[in-house]
Amino acid sequence: MDYEVFSGVSVEESNNIAQVFLESVKRLTNKEVIVYSNLSNARDRFSRNIADNYELWIAYYGDYNNLRYVETSWERWIGVQYTDRGYVPGIRGNVDRDLYTENIFLSDTGEIPNTENPNNNNNTETIFYTIRKGDTLSEIASRYGTTVQELVSINNIANPNLIYPGETIRVATNSTIHGSETRGTGSITYTVQRGNTLSQIASAYGVTVNHIVQMNNIQNPNLIYPGEKLRITESSNTNLNPVMQNNYYTIQRGDTLSGIARRYGVTVQYLVNLNGIRNPNLIYAGELLKVS
Repeated sequence: MDYEVFSGVSVEESNNIAQVFLESVKRLTNKEVIVYSNLSNARDRFSRNIADNYELWIAYYGDYNNLRYVETSWERWIGVQYTDRGYVPGIRGNVDRDLYTENIFLSDTGEIPNTENPNNNNNTETIFYTIRKGDTLSEIASRYGTTVQELVSINNIANPNLIYPGETIRVATNSTIHGSETRGTGSITYTVQRGNTLSQIASAYGVTVNHIVQMNNIQNPNLIYPGEKLRITESSNTNLNPVMQNNYYTIQRGDTLSGIARRYGVTVQYLVNLNGIRNPNLIYAGELLKVS
């Protein structure tokens, strides 16, 4: 794994992402994986937990013997890229040069097994969606895992920017919150679909991520697998719609009060007064907001 650009992601978040990626590659290939990192990230970015479970291939341009005096999350390295200005006969231009220990070699040299292409998911279903005030085709497409062009095509929509509340449209959906649960008295067993996140599932069923974590003894909330079954105690507001639940809206990541107000044809001040909000600029993903 070569993780170099963090784009404002926190240390904790980047380690969670790295952990999920490393575990997923290892699970899918049944091969050992290692972390490739520069010195700065090996020292300041990657956690001890990752260092304890995955070996280090480090980029350090200089005398790599000095690395023994440099503290990182790892106690040792199994590979070091000591220059990017190397020369190899027969190759024009500079090349990377590395020194490896024997620990970098795979113990299993068998072929990597074939895995399903996540983009080839043909398990679609057709549903009928009733347009609400404030809806846009792009929001509907995103919600149900399809495209605006697909919605336009199957519904013969003349103007993609002009849809009406109360209008019903067909959606050929790859949505992962439909038709994958069994229900009992006050509870649901939900089968995780490709692309699901716990926050997405929690939002759809009107519960919190922590509720699902505790109900299912989940060790890593960022790592769930397609086919895994999750127990969920239903919220009284659950109707399988991750957006609108009995006049309550579940706030999504990136939402603003002004955006929600526009969607439901009300004012920001109306939402503030209705919900007793002290700071209109501070709302939280997963929070239920009364809109009507």
